[in-house]
Amino acid sequence: MEAVPDLIDEMNHNEELSRAFLQITPSRLMLLKDFSTMVGLLINFVYLVFARRKYHYREIDIEDWVVDVIEILGYIQGASSGILIFFYAINKKRLITQKKWRDYINYNKDKYQIMPNNDRLDVSEMSFEMTHLILLIKGPDAPEFSIDPIRRNFGNHFTASEYHLFNIYFFIQDGTFQ
Repeated sequence: MEAVPDLIDEMNHNEELSRAFLQITPSRLMLLKDFSTMVGLLINFVYLVFARRKYHYREIDIEDWVVDVIEILGYIQGASSGILIFFYAINKKRLITQKKWRDYINYNKDKYQIMPNNDRLDVSEMSFEMTHLILLIKGPDAPEFSIDPIRRNFGNHFTASEYHLFNIYFFIQDGTFQ
């Protein structure tokens, strides 16, 4: 039951990715991975077929055009692998940060208390401490931050910076890329 929110997030995320301008779906990532693997196999095949040993296997003799082909294929494989890593990171960033925010909010619920808003202040009128505590206890999806349906409003630059720094920290802290 603990994995249900993560599964729902992943399903929603994949559905949003399939409707995005640049569709980075898991199936496209697999195609890119397979392409990179095939280029690597082609590099090895070219080397095995065209590399010859001379002087009782003391020196390798490879023609210049073979070296050029292997070099070009190496650049292609390096570029496709780099693009694959970049797209994978883009694909997983939101899922990782959502999961970490859930864990962080559950950890902070008993630790902190939200300051009472007796004056019914708007988020842009709240102090740094109030918006900071709302972020720590309710997270970035708190109703106070979601007044504008298009963009989150954290009320001040400090809390917005804190949100982005937490996202970077959560993403780097995750074991997926270590």
